[in-house]
Amino acid sequence: MKKILIAAVAVGTAASLVMLYLQKRRQGGNLLDDAKDAVDRSTRRMRKYMRQTKDKTDHIYSNAMG
Repeated sequence: MKKILIAAVAVGTAASLVMLYLQKRRQGGNLLDDAKDAVDRSTRRMRKYMRQTKDKTDHIYSNAMG
């Protein structure tokens, strides 16, 4: 009976450690996904800003020359 209890505790501990490992692994993946999304957003903003700046400078240049 004592050996069965020890085995049950060992199995339960192993299962809980596996669950904790999987949760931490998933959180790491979520952090990487969040970082990727942040980089994508900043890239889009920078491209938008550069497009707007190019349009403004083209407009200023054409007004100055024309």
